[in-house]
Amino acid sequence: MSGRPGVAIVGAGPAGLVVAHLLQREAIPFVVFERQALADLARRPKAGLVEYRTVQLLAREGIAGRIVQFTTENHRSEFRTPEESVLLEYAALTGGRPHYIYPQHELVQQLCEALTAAGGEVRFGHAVRAVTADSSGVVLSVEGPDGAPSQVRYEAAVGCDGSSSLVAAAMTEAQVNEQLLPGRFLVMVAAAPPLERHTIYAAHPRGFAGQMRRGPAQTRYYLEIPGTDVAADWPERRVRNELAARLGTGRPLEAPLGETGILDLRVRVIEPMQQGRLFVAGDAAHLITPAGGKGMNLAIQDGIELAHGLIERFGPPQDDTRLSAYSRIRLPSIWQTEAFSNWFLHVLLTSLRDGKEPSAAAPGGFSHGLRHGWIVALQNDPLFARWFAHAYAGVDHD
Repeated sequence: MSGRPGVAIVGAGPAGLVVAHLLQREAIPFVVFERQALADLARRPKAGLVEYRTVQLLAREGIAGRIVQFTTENHRSEFRTPEESVLLEYAALTGGRPHYIYPQHELVQQLCEALTAAGGEVRFGHAVRAVTADSSGVVLSVEGPDGAPSQVRYEAAVGCDGSSSLVAAAMTEAQVNEQLLPGRFLVMVAAAPPLERHTIYAAHPRGFAGQMRRGPAQTRYYLEIPGTDVAADWPERRVRNELAARLGTGRPLEAPLGETGILDLRVRVIEPMQQGRLFVAGDAAHLITPAGGKGMNLAIQDGIELAHGLIERFGPPQDDTRLSAYSRIRLPSIWQTEAFSNWFLHVLLTSLRDGKEPSAAAPGGFSHGLRHGWIVALQNDPLFARWFAHAYAGVDHD
């Protein structure tokens, strides 16, 4: 078993790469282990809505504006039902501070290329198979691209390895708070411009549909489907017809649809997000509903805070005060964001209101009335609309 000083980062997603960039800047030794090849990692479309506060944080760290250019803005969201459409100019309610559109897979590729160009070590195709920790460090069992196993010891390990994190699993004292919500999302990315140059949330008696911008020639769509359905239940023609019906386009979508995926509505928070020399960030620490596009933002915010704690601990200060407080610093914001996303999902989804699967939901009813009430409040209550705009766009109140 070989030993290395510094930090092992498991997973080259947004959280892990942000940690790596900040450690690289301060000359803190690290290695990133990523089980996928860069080509595979950089072509999986996921999130893409970046909060205003996230961009501000990245700018302060020298990432936004230098490595990543955030130029495509989203200022408004539309709420549709079969009876009405309400356009909310949320950026106007936050003093002109919008969301930014940046597809996660493109962000990951940009960060990876900049990190390796600066000499950062990212081991693609290296799968971490086991993690153990003691008082003096962490041991990773790693399988290389050729299948050869090895073991290496580091001073600390950061788990940015997603919802099945082995780093999180090694944190035996952590409490896992988890809930599986009814219904599922069918997710697809169309290689075509969006229907409108803003986000669309459509609440329909048969279930929710959403349009999320991912760039000038790429659009992500969501369809709420029964929790028992699988991708095979939704052939392309059915998907196109259902998107058209729920979004109210009047005719089936003609855009080429990419690979279709299933997203379970699982929420989870691990407390604390650290144990000894083990730390988790992003999906390894918490899962959140897709409502509001908060997941990638929480991951980046975790990464920035954790990196500063690691820098103070393993850099010249040799001070672990901030690192030991990592979980206490991040959890209040995480729970607040989870609460917003969960509330927003309940506003949008039929299945969470009536306790029925979307296909069995009848038009009208209590869920329809509640949804209409929230939309009316967004239109007519300035204080409520201002609160929503700030929470949604990720803007701190002045």
